[in-house]
Amino acid sequence: MRRWKALLLLIGLTAAVPAAATPPAYVGAQYRYWSFSDGNDLRDVLAYWVPGPLHVQLEVWDFVDPGTHDQFRPELGVHLRDRRRSVYTVQWRHERQQERFWLGTDQVMSDHLVGRAELSPIVASDSTLWVGTLGGDYYWGSWNFLSATLIRDPRFDGLWVVPVRVRLANEANDWFQVTVAPASRRTLGWAVDVKKDWVRLGVERNNRYDFTRLDNTVFTAGFELALTRKE
Repeated sequence: MRRWKALLLLIGLTAAVPAAATPPAYVGAQYRYWSFSDGNDLRDVLAYWVPGPLHVQLEVWDFVDPGTHDQFRPELGVHLRDRRRSVYTVQWRHERQQERFWLGTDQVMSDHLVGRAELSPIVASDSTLWVGTLGGDYYWGSWNFLSATLIRDPRFDGLWVVPVRVRLANEANDWFQVTVAPASRRTLGWAVDVKKDWVRLGVERNNRYDFTRLDNTVFTAGFELALTRKE
């Protein structure tokens, strides 16, 4: 009951935000192979549909070890923009024995600068953990940006992570992106992603995946198609 009350509360908060500009719409799918340090690899298939201010994603986790519980992870998000093009987000995802929510905003502070804040409760039957995020993006040129984020996650005695991301893009929305994510306890993650026309490819390395003691490397291949022109 606690999970569904939280979902209804978060959805209700979006009613107070006036919608203005219509965000771009697109559809896509990915196959992600997760190679874990303990050998229990994961085959991850997902598809998403973003018809403007709403996004829907369906994802299946299929572990190599038959003794591990596979997961079906549906996700739903609402992203409303005001007249200044600032974004207000409410999002939910089911994660096997828990529900995860996001409540956040991306505020346009100038022609080039966007500030970001987010709270993300992870609701289980016997507890609720809160993940906090603060960050900002600097845009230049076409759709190039530099993004830096500070994340505090309380799971497994807590961890601080600071992902820094650079994306170089053109007017056709082709892009090349590099991410470096230093974290407390001397861990480091990184990722390289590229989108060309409708093709998306990437490779990612994580230390302490989900704030456990596991490391992994993720290989991604997929597609993404625009349904409307980007504003």
